[in-house]
Amino acid sequence: MEKRRAKSRLSEQRNALRSLDWRRLGRWSLALVLLGAISSGAFWLQERLSDPRVLPFKLVRIDGQFRYLQRSVIEQAVGREIRGNFFTLDVERVRRAALALPWVESASVRRVWPQTLVMQIEEQVPLARWEGERLVNPKGVIFAPEPVRLPPDLVLLAGPDDSSREVVAQYLALQPKLARLGLTIERLQLDARGAWQLTLDSGLRLQLGSGETDRRVARFLAYYPHLQREGGSERRILEMDLRYSNGFTIRWQRQSVEELSEQKRTELGMQSARAGERV
Repeated sequence: MEKRRAKSRLSEQRNALRSLDWRRLGRWSLALVLLGAISSGAFWLQERLSDPRVLPFKLVRIDGQFRYLQRSVIEQAVGREIRGNFFTLDVERVRRAALALPWVESASVRRVWPQTLVMQIEEQVPLARWEGERLVNPKGVIFAPEPVRLPPDLVLLAGPDDSSREVVAQYLALQPKLARLGLTIERLQLDARGAWQLTLDSGLRLQLGSGETDRRVARFLAYYPHLQREGGSERRILEMDLRYSNGFTIRWQRQSVEELSEQKRTELGMQSARAGERV
């Protein structure tokens, strides 16, 4: 009797296991079918979104205020890099194409749903000419546009290329001080030894040396009006050497109304404003 009951229980357990296996197998099969369907759908969707005929860009908008840049030049430069559609476009590639233009200081590119590409362009601001046919902006960044596009009448800054930020900072510091006397810088140069030379629009050249620049400029500003009155209309200052501990020297040019050669009309002299040794 006991054996019959044990066999019955064993049979029931086997039947239960068979039923459980089929249910588990059914769930796994359903999961595999769903996974396959999802994978197929994702592949199909990727193929569709990669198709350049799906959501192509219909509008490229270029925002920015331009004085030297031409929109047609920007469009031509970036147009070659607009490949693919809304989803596949490499916006960084487009941005680099815009930045390669000399007159572009910064650029950003973004997509606007569903078919618009927006570019924000910031144009370079030329502060001065830099040695040769190049320009420098107020941040001290040198750039080289086409020579025919160089703005006229800019101050000339010069020095080693890696000193451009220092030269620009010096110019921006000096010009407001000189402007108080109605003077304008025409050229500012830093040589390889670190010495400064400044030329004004009147032709007056200042030798400032490599140290105590602020102090030497202050000395010039203090004495220049007196020197102008002393020279009067007959003489003008050609050069001032301020590389002295407590003084300066002056080279004068005498003005003449006679029709003589320039060599005869020009009288050069050196005058020490104070005693002192050049430093």
